[in-house]
Amino acid sequence: MFREIRRKEKQLTVEECHEILAKAEYGTLATMGADGYPYAVSVNFVFLNRNIYFHCATDGHKLDNIDNCSNVSFNIVTDVWVVPLIHDEKNNESDLRFNGFDTNFNSVVIFGKAKEVIGEEKKDGLTGLLDKFLYLNDFNQYKEEGIKYIEKSLKRTKLIKIEIHHMTGKRGIRKNLQI
Repeated sequence: MFREIRRKEKQLTVEECHEILAKAEYGTLATMGADGYPYAVSVNFVFLNRNIYFHCATDGHKLDNIDNCSNVSFNIVTDVWVVPLIHDEKNNESDLRFNGFDTNFNSVVIFGKAKEVIGEEKKDGLTGLLDKFLYLNDFNQYKEEGIKYIEKSLKRTKLIKIEIHHMTGKRGIRKNLQI
């Protein structure tokens, strides 16, 4: 059903994918509309309990699309930069030759089902977002106020969970290349 990654030498482990998801600040959510057009939008998110959570308003394009089809794709990319490729033909530092460029990046592609969450799971997900995006000192100082704010916001905020059904990760340069 899901395609396997073509460049196996660049494939990341599940644990490496989880590490990238834990630190990434935003991802791109792709949904399908009733009109047959895909819709992709960037959202901030938290990776919590092996699921993706993001918050949004109580209505809008992405929610209409999720109501149409709960199958979604989610993609994140981190650590992007260009790397010069230097080739040592004779294992001699004086014989180093420039051999073009490659692009470093880490990416994770997820396929899953999106659904609204409620109750304690909603509070936990929103608290997870607060914990991730509020500076640590601020989170420690304002945690009580943050939880009160979340409780006041529950009616005007939706929290969507993506249950991960398939995930692949890829590093843009050889995993063992030292930069």
